[in-house]
Amino acid sequence: MPKLGAFAAGFLIAAVANTHAADINVFSAYGARSMVNTLVPEFERKTNNRIITKFEEPGVLRKAILADEAFDLVILPAGWDEVRAKIVDNPVSIARTQVGILARAEAPKPDTSSADAVKRTLLKAKSIVYTDPKTGAVNGVVFVRMIEGLGIAEEVNKKSKIVQGPPVALVANGEAELAVALGIGIGEAPGLQFAPMPSEFGATVIFSGAIAVGAKDPAATNALLQFLTSPAVAPAIRSKGYEPG
Repeated sequence: MPKLGAFAAGFLIAAVANTHAADINVFSAYGARSMVNTLVPEFERKTNNRIITKFEEPGVLRKAILADEAFDLVILPAGWDEVRAKIVDNPVSIARTQVGILARAEAPKPDTSSADAVKRTLLKAKSIVYTDPKTGAVNGVVFVRMIEGLGIAEEVNKKSKIVQGPPVALVANGEAELAVALGIGIGEAPGLQFAPMPSEFGATVIFSGAIAVGAKDPAATNALLQFLTSPAVAPAIRSKGYEPG
């Protein structure tokens, strides 16, 4: 795990000195998984708190929240209006990444330089995989909106596989030529390359965190959120392919 860097004097002391060791239940979107798994062990070591993390697609997490499943902190890319009554304050930005196309490293790099280039790339591809947008997966939501806007949804979906969860492994193991995924997907399997979608498709994804109204230990949960957004952890966030903030 990369070094998180020295904390400003008193950062964690000020944040958690008056809290006891706590269990903090975190709901996190799959897309933030590698970042969360990198940062959590350091926070646990510094505070003696234990983080219990549930990773799901955003839509699944929102349904769990609306069904009153207990959580302390939630990390989502969008859809905050649905759960606004269940969180305190406004969500705080933690990190961002891009939606794009993953291909095997030895293949020609997918051309995503413009809308027309993306259209040609998708029509030329023999097989494509993406996450079911019905789960709220941001890669699926962005992709479906994009191919509908380009007028190629019917053709693309004839050769596409829609999956539950991240689609990266299907390209890595040769089951699909292209995957629509987040840029951080290149760190989830060896031998992949990533081409981001043009900005006009709204492909920037921001993961934000918010504390639950019913958090068991609000002080400890707030300390975790401060930790995740601290400049000190920016190098670790970047090491996983995200940009902080």
